[in-house]
Amino acid sequence: MKCPLFAIASKEQERRGFLTHIDCIKEECAWWRDDIQMCAIKDLSLELGYTQMRLADIQDTMPHEEQFRK
Repeated sequence: MKCPLFAIASKEQERRGFLTHIDCIKEECAWWRDDIQMCAIKDLSLELGYTQMRLADIQDTMPHEEQFRK
């Protein structure tokens, strides 16, 4: 996996003519979540997706305006 944090930094390198794509350094990185063996950035992305799905489910079960008119 290519590191998303290094990818941001490498944009400046690309502008200067250097092309660098750095692989994930896993356990050596401060953003690595050892408990789930995953990058915290990727974990945050997944959790946001799950949250969006849960909110959509809640919205689907909420009473609608038509239900109050009865």
